[in-house]
Amino acid sequence: MQFLKDFNVNKLLFISSLTLFSVIINSYSLKSQIIDNEQAPSNVKWRQINHKKFQLIFPVEFEKSASLLAHQIEGMIENSSQDLKRVPKKISIILHEKHIEQNGFAQLAPRKVEAFSTPGPASDNTEWLPNLVQHELRHVAQFDKLTGKIQGPFFQQLAFALYGLHLPAWYFEGDSVSIETQFSTGGRGRSSAWIMPLRTNELSGKEYSFSKNILGSFKDITPSYYTTGYTMNTYLTNHFGYGVKEEIMDNMRVNLLRPFNFNIALKKYTNMNSSKLYKATMDSLKSEWKSTEIKSEFQPIIEEKERYYTNYFLPQTNSSKSIFTLVQSPEFISEIRKIKDGKHETLVKIGYQLTPYFHVNDNFLVWDEIRKNARFGKQTFNIIRILDLKNGKISTLSKNSRFYTPILSPNSQKVYVVHVDENNVSSLLYIDRLTKETKKIVEFEDKILLQQPNINAQETKIVGIGIGPKGTNILEIDLTSGAVSPLFQWSNQEYQRPIYLGNDLVFKAQFEKIDNIYRYSFDEKKIYKISNSAFGAFYPSPGNDQNLLYNEYVYNGYKASILDSTQVIGTEITPKFDVQPLLDSHVEPWIPTEKNLRNQDFEVKNYNPLSHFFNFHSLSLSSNNFENFDNYRPGIFWIANDLLNTTQLKLGYEYDLEIEKDIYSAEISYQKYYPKFNFSYQNRGQIGYAKKQNTQDEYTKFDYREHVYSLEMQIPLSIYRGKTNYSYGINVGTSYQKRYNLNLPTLKGFIDEIAFPLNYQIYFNSNSRRSQMDLVPKWGQNINVIYRHVPFENDLKGYLFAVRTNFYFPGFFTNHGFQARLSYQKNDGRYLGSYDIPMVSGYAHFNSPRVDNTLLLNYRFPIAYPDWTIGQLAYIKRFHGYLFADYQNIQDSNGQPISYGIGLSADFNMFKYALPDFGIGAKLSYINHPSAKQKIVPSFSFNYSY
Repeated sequence: MQFLKDFNVNKLLFISSLTLFSVIINSYSLKSQIIDNEQAPSNVKWRQINHKKFQLIFPVEFEKSASLLAHQIEGMIENSSQDLKRVPKKISIILHEKHIEQNGFAQLAPRKVEAFSTPGPASDNTEWLPNLVQHELRHVAQFDKLTGKIQGPFFQQLAFALYGLHLPAWYFEGDSVSIETQFSTGGRGRSSAWIMPLRTNELSGKEYSFSKNILGSFKDITPSYYTTGYTMNTYLTNHFGYGVKEEIMDNMRVNLLRPFNFNIALKKYTNMNSSKLYKATMDSLKSEWKSTEIKSEFQPIIEEKERYYTNYFLPQTNSSKSIFTLVQSPEFISEIRKIKDGKHETLVKIGYQLTPYFHVNDNFLVWDEIRKNARFGKQTFNIIRILDLKNGKISTLSKNSRFYTPILSPNSQKVYVVHVDENNVSSLLYIDRLTKETKKIVEFEDKILLQQPNINAQETKIVGIGIGPKGTNILEIDLTSGAVSPLFQWSNQEYQRPIYLGNDLVFKAQFEKIDNIYRYSFDEKKIYKISNSAFGAFYPSPGNDQNLLYNEYVYNGYKASILDSTQVIGTEITPKFDVQPLLDSHVEPWIPTEKNLRNQDFEVKNYNPLSHFFNFHSLSLSSNNFENFDNYRPGIFWIANDLLNTTQLKLGYEYDLEIEKDIYSAEISYQKYYPKFNFSYQNRGQIGYAKKQNTQDEYTKFDYREHVYSLEMQIPLSIYRGKTNYSYGINVGTSYQKRYNLNLPTLKGFIDEIAFPLNYQIYFNSNSRRSQMDLVPKWGQNINVIYRHVPFENDLKGYLFAVRTNFYFPGFFTNHGFQARLSYQKNDGRYLGSYDIPMVSGYAHFNSPRVDNTLLLNYRFPIAYPDWTIGQLAYIKRFHGYLFADYQNIQDSNGQPISYGIGLSADFNMFKYALPDFGIGAKLSYINHPSAKQKIVPSFSFNYSY
């Protein structure tokens, strides 16, 4: 407690309040993504299993798999909470099988777990869905241990905020990884590839700060707060026992209003704060890793030209002896290159992928990409694309499919793929390249998932990874008979990319504590180690002249390398198929028991999303959940959400400080179908000004109240196609206003009713995907058209027509960009004083005539990526700047901007919180207008994003 004396009370209150605020406005990522409010497709028929400890909600197509999962969940709940000595309250678990991205999250406000149940093509060491649910249920146990007494229907948002305020992301994620590893045969704590970035950095002299390792970097590879947090959690339990976690959280629970709550509790039981725990962890790990350090040299085959870290994934070749590779860098979006004689040629910039992948032969190059439903974000697809190497033509072999990891047949007539259906049953099939027709070869039973297939030169056999309830294996499929043969014993190995090399099989495995490339001799039934990587070797591929291409991992990315024909022979080993946790000394081999697999029948019923329509959970202090700070009015709102993000009900009261008036409101949002509907009611006080008769500039102030009923309909659509993202849609709205309680009954011309003005908006945006370092898209066209009028009024007339455009162009250097924002407006009648276009900088500092159009020219550029830590306050990732010129009424400007200037911004994190990402900026505007009393106007901005 001594360090608290170094701070005065006011400073403590300020820091605590600001931190609490930043957490309230944010929903933390509890697996690897932000909590989203997207919807599943409207045609999904939902079913449920209602148990005393959980409610499992799932689409009807997933009923068989959901019923099998339900037998495990009660045991998972006990596994996730027993060491915390608290039984969690009943939790709703929603399975989204139409969303193929591997993810999930747990949350409060409303209380639920959402899991995207479809397994993907990335290598793993255990079944996807049970491991995911076990991870998320640990977060539920954390919620209830720390803030379980703070409940709905009023305080779930407060409980979630206190959870995020007090428990650092590195701790709650690292703790959940520990649980997923302890109570499964796999988990990330057994994966050397997952821990590899941290180990590589430490042994390569890249000893980054605590802040950098948990908050990330634009310019360097860092292990993230998941990996860093897991290593710190295992150090904690290895040295202080598993009981220390319960003691820490129990101490925090009874001191929820205490600033620096986690560090105080941590210090009480370990005599360390977070920073000292990090240092002790790194010192311990580095000492252990150095004792087994391998000094290996690899042969890079690509001369790098990039400034920052770059991955050259999946090096492959064909008879041209060119090297084909998928290149990723923070400076640009992913692209597939052809490299020969040191010359790099970009063949195609590809779209989003679940995992880096492509396959090439002499004639074609194939890969897979993600697609999404234009309206419903929780329906995604994986499609197959193909590039003709002779003419450069790109075509799509599948549409709205669930195909993964395409493999070209030797004669290019067929493309073999893995298909995973909506009940998680996987199949091997092929697509006819010319007709695009598909044919199933074999369907895998017993919940076995096939991954990463590869074909032999004779097109008689395919080999791939199998993952199922018994563990992992490498499977060989006979294409004539459909027979499936496991090559090894079932275990918890994390295999990757098995390929045929002559008469042998080559693959990546984790037989030791480092991933390496191995060769299996079919004739001898023996395994040989053929790479000796210091940090990890991956993605083998046949080369020319009996050599082997592969990826060697180093501190600045995956590098293309080669093993010659003598190295491919390798050294015989006796493989250890079972993998133990790499860091946690207390975890014993886990075997499912009756405690974990409940033998009981579950009743399955239909689930109606509207059954949670009145699911009130929280009181909030903001009408927009603190999405921005503009025009903030103090108030209180009671919020209800259904579990599937289709409805929201909000009742509230606000006080407008500027006009000193009350506002009472009610709002209903419904977004199950293609249109989103929003109906709201407000009873609010207003003020107005009326010009006194027979005077020039004298006005009388009056006030009144009004009822305002509003109805809006939106159809927001968005898709991505390769290197371009598109968004487009229509918004339509109307309202009815009835005014009363006028305090000047003699006021003439007062309009007490405005009936159904209409407003319309149509927009279309096409923008290049931004790389991690891009400040604006390289290319972009954005058009927004607005029209407002009052067709149903006799006394009120008028209209407003506005067009807002935004265009982006490449800058002079990498990650620089031009912006040209041109806006036009024409208005009349009741809309004469309204502006629906952005105004120029410094608009309030000069006498402006009526504005018809504005133009902003902007040039943005990065300045530095410092990765600076400022004590406990902030971690600065990037500085960037911009130059701008603002034009108003271009036809009268004589080419002169009305204002111009310069801006400087910084991107940073606060208080070691991974989210939100904050931005702060300063701008100097020079007002180029004769009426300006102040020529140079400074301004400041503060924003945040998730």
